Amino acid sequence: MSDCERCSNYVYDDEAGAYFCEAPIDQDAWERLLQGKKECPYYIEDGEYKTVNKQI
Repeated sequence: MSDCERCSNYVYDDEAGAYFCEAPIDQDAWERLLQGKKECPYYIEDGEYKTVNKQI
């Protein structure tokens, strides 16, 4: 499974006070991810560090 904390789809919700995945994952795909059978097809690496690298 991909590192969710580094994914652009993993966002913080102020009202709930927690992080949630905003990717449109259906229940079957979620079960496969939890069982470790497949990588997340919606994983997008957070671009925060890419911007910093360009500034250096």
